[in-house]
Amino acid sequence: MKNITKIILLLVLTGINQTVCGQMTSMATGKTTAITNRLNLRGPVPPVDTKYGKYKSYEMVLDLSPGLESSFNLRKLPFSAEKFNESFSISGLKKSNDGDFKIKYNLTRYELVHDEDYLETYYQKAPAYYIGLESNLEISDKSGKVIYKRYTTPKVCMFVTNPSDTYDNLASKILSDNFNAMIAEFEGFYLYGPAINKLKYVDLEKKKKSKSTFNVDEFNQSVQVLPTLVDVDRENWADLFGEAQKYWLEYVNFQDKEDEDLAKKIRFSANYNLVATYILLGNVDEANKYMPGVKENEKSFLGMRDDYPYLTRVIEDIDKYKKITEKAFTIEAIQAEPVLAAYKKSPNAFKYAEFDGEVLDVDAKVFKGKVRIISDFPELVDLRTEQTVSGFRAMMDGIGSEKSSVRIYIDGQKKPEKTNLKKVVNIKDNEGRMYIVGKAGRGVPLVSLGDKVETNTKRYSLFEEVKKGGKVSLYHEFFPQDDYSLKKPAQDEFFSPPVFLGRRKALREYFSDCPQMIESIDKGAYDFENKETYIKMFDDYTKLCGNS
Repeated sequence: MKNITKIILLLVLTGINQTVCGQMTSMATGKTTAITNRLNLRGPVPPVDTKYGKYKSYEMVLDLSPGLESSFNLRKLPFSAEKFNESFSISGLKKSNDGDFKIKYNLTRYELVHDEDYLETYYQKAPAYYIGLESNLEISDKSGKVIYKRYTTPKVCMFVTNPSDTYDNLASKILSDNFNAMIAEFEGFYLYGPAINKLKYVDLEKKKKSKSTFNVDEFNQSVQVLPTLVDVDRENWADLFGEAQKYWLEYVNFQDKEDEDLAKKIRFSANYNLVATYILLGNVDEANKYMPGVKENEKSFLGMRDDYPYLTRVIEDIDKYKKITEKAFTIEAIQAEPVLAAYKKSPNAFKYAEFDGEVLDVDAKVFKGKVRIISDFPELVDLRTEQTVSGFRAMMDGIGSEKSSVRIYIDGQKKPEKTNLKKVVNIKDNEGRMYIVGKAGRGVPLVSLGDKVETNTKRYSLFEEVKKGGKVSLYHEFFPQDDYSLKKPAQDEFFSPPVFLGRRKALREYFSDCPQMIESIDKGAYDFENKETYIKMFDDYTKLCGNS
């Protein structure tokens, strides 16, 4: 029995009811045209918990805050909740109304701040929007058991866009980015990975004038194993690929003097299919054997290729995903609901923090009354892909630290006392909690790398002490953000390592006085940006190197 016949039988035996486009004939020219089909799959790395490995679909439920629609009304734009639903997805799983996973995204609060006197509608000649949101994500299995939870605490940012970008696209990006950030660790817990959404299979063409006798239809039939994968249990993939891989192997060095262009496409497709299927099976070493064949036979434009670089990235992503699953072992799938400061629960949380208390400024003056700290300089999120001012102007705008305005409304005074966080030493609320002022975030380098000018995230913040040490103390940022930071007495600024790139390097430098922690840093013990990780860093430092 020929290999291709075995492939067809395997498709039947796996119970696949899949219609796949073959070759498309152009009625105008009578020419057969190749069709490129994209695949949306999950990679070979197993998650922390494999019991949901056979789940193939999900149901998406969105509960959107009325503030989102209100923001569209302010911009005089039509609003469609369905469009937001369409932009939320999980690679490699099918979205359905009765999916295996039930994913509920709750946008509990959303506000486009629009009626405050401090608002800047442009930043460096580009549109700017002050937008605050609060959300949470809950995922259940088939039985209804909640297996994953994440929270985004209330936060306002200033989003800067290209002049040509629209508000509806901005809102969609903000929500999809928020969703993706919260669901990222879910993948490491419960899904094989990484997400692979740009693999393809190609139905070959034979031009009408070709003299080649090669059976294109037979070759095209062999690739029909690929679009069936989303419906096949992973443990059956090897059997499904087996005969097809033997078939493709015959053509990795195929030659045809009657049609050399077709022969090159056959060689490319055979090598590409072998690389792709071995990647999906987790056999990277075998996949690498055919990568040179992909590179050699891929059609390029001015020396530039798409498929070879993409396959290279997928192989690299496999190693990265292994690290993600390793990290997932160190955290809980169901995050504890965060305890919010009282002002973050108020209707004006995205505009200011307000409470009764007293302010001590740098001149040793004390002001008692209703303290209002204004969110006039929130974190700047620069979404521009084009430069709107000169590089020098952008650099100058990034120098220095932004400082939120402070107003103290004192009984008997018509006008409030005005200052800013840079001029404040500390603020004490009426319950006795003390918040000290300090600098956090990162400035811009004098020389920017790449085309994109970096933006300044330095800020003056209010910090509440969580754990005190003689050499290192742990603080929680009360305003304007909700982060955790470390501080050494000899250093002016509060320290938070980068969330992604450079995190371990920054931690090694910060804890260079405690060599015993370096091994834990290198193993990823402090890779996550959450309260538990900061407490662990403080406790480990205290235990290993003393902190009195």
